[in-house]
Amino acid sequence: MSAAAFDAIAVDYDRSFTHSLVGTAQRRVVWQALDEALRQHGRPCAVLELNCGTGEDALHMARAGHRVVATDVSREMLRMAEAKFERGGVGQLARVQRLDLRMLAAGQVTREDLGGPFDVVLSNFGGLNCLSPEQLRGLAAQLVGCLSEQGRVIAVVMPRLCLWESVWALVHLQPRLAARRWGGGPIEARLGLGQPSLPVWYYGAADMDNAFRAHFYRERVRPVGLAVPPSYFESLAQRAPRWLALMAWLDRRWFTAAWGARLSDHMLVQWCKR
Repeated sequence: MSAAAFDAIAVDYDRSFTHSLVGTAQRRVVWQALDEALRQHGRPCAVLELNCGTGEDALHMARAGHRVVATDVSREMLRMAEAKFERGGVGQLARVQRLDLRMLAAGQVTREDLGGPFDVVLSNFGGLNCLSPEQLRGLAAQLVGCLSEQGRVIAVVMPRLCLWESVWALVHLQPRLAARRWGGGPIEARLGLGQPSLPVWYYGAADMDNAFRAHFYRERVRPVGLAVPPSYFESLAQRAPRWLALMAWLDRRWFTAAWGARLSDHMLVQWCKR
């Protein structure tokens, strides 16, 4: 994983996505499922967050009383997350640790290194899309040892088809953009203009099951961003906030079935340890 690519966008990430209208709407859908999974344990949980970014999800969980180890490959993201925890008064419950997912997938990091065992592992908004299929299988095998009994993995990944993206690109006569997810990858992606590129894979529910089913059974699949568009539609959302509020309501209340995950910007998959 390219630390430089994520270091470069860290300072602007909260403004451009975390606190944007689109980013907030999509994250609320994730939190809805995340909070439900945490409540199933009936007590404060120990959580390992992979690719934590600037720590918004970890802050949310720590405010609810859960202990979180927030990891990322980017030192700049971790610096911002740590400052966020201190400002939020959760420094005793949330801590940061640098982690390259490739090293965890290769078995070069143990649960003792991370402070486990954990009740829940969370990876939000496409961090696992930076791993190849082989690395994803390796990660699944390593996460088993990081989890307690009945431990869960919640992963939010970018699937092979985003209806919003494909329709928009075809209308604008950009067939290559419309089809960029369809083959699964890898493709070379840039997180910002002039930034370093990194390989990205796109995963459907079946692809994720292929990686995880040996060690986990799947509990749920749901769309994240079926009615709500991708983040590059933020300017449209700002011009029509009532429209976006309606789309967000539809995603939270109605567009929750697994079929929608085949067409959404992101897909949430939840597994339980066998």
